[in-house]
Amino acid sequence: MGPLHPHWPRRPPPSRTEPKAVVSLVLGLVSLGCVGPLAGLPAIVLGSLARRDIDRSRGTLTGRAVAAGGIVSGLFGTGLGVVLALWAMGAAFAPETDEDAPPAISAATAAAPEPAPALATAPAPAKSGAHTYGSLEVIDLDESRSLHAQLVEIVSRSRGRTVLLQTNAKASAACAAVAAALPDERMRRALADVTLVRVDIDEYETELAQMKVVTTTTPWFYKLDAKGEPTDAISADAWGADDPENMAPALGKFVHRASQRRRVVR
Repeated sequence: MGPLHPHWPRRPPPSRTEPKAVVSLVLGLVSLGCVGPLAGLPAIVLGSLARRDIDRSRGTLTGRAVAAGGIVSGLFGTGLGVVLALWAMGAAFAPETDEDAPPAISAATAAAPEPAPALATAPAPAKSGAHTYGSLEVIDLDESRSLHAQLVEIVSRSRGRTVLLQTNAKASAACAAVAAALPDERMRRALADVTLVRVDIDEYETELAQMKVVTTTTPWFYKLDAKGEPTDAISADAWGADDPENMAPALGKFVHRASQRRRVVR
């Protein structure tokens, strides 16, 4: 009978984490970023292999939960990457809408020449309102009201001043020249203490005809009496060239001479 030897139970080998499970989890997390299926599919495959090997290791390998995390994250990352890829392809190949398309240019528009720049002209009279140049007052009428009513109002409040009615046309070069010359010192002296009422012949054609005011040519200047009726008159033909040097003396003589009923100076 041989010697007795004590029997010691064998220790199980130490367990360790399956390396493929760790790699699967890392790839799964990476697939949730911008790489999608490039890392998601390997994460799914390695996670499945890691779980198989852990089941066969009889406890020597651990990391089943880690492998499961890699598989789940890989599935999410792969699905997200596929959705983003489909969206990008749809946006790239989507047909152009009317809002995105540049505006169509017709042949007539393309062939039409650009309008020539407008020549500089004297400023046109304002639509309505009053302007002063020294003691000269210039009034543009309110075209929504009758001519006679406005003239009576102006004459009644302009006592001690000479009230002149000037016929005006928007397309008249002579009218534009008079308007541009009013700020000139010579014109202000000639028309001192004068209220100049500019009347558009197109807007007040009927009322001007009733007053027997000439509208075939412009400008004409009429003195108004206390009732707003025209008495004396002078036209632009009385001074020749339309500049302050010629206009001021003629208008000054007209303003300061004694009025005569319907005396017309051409």
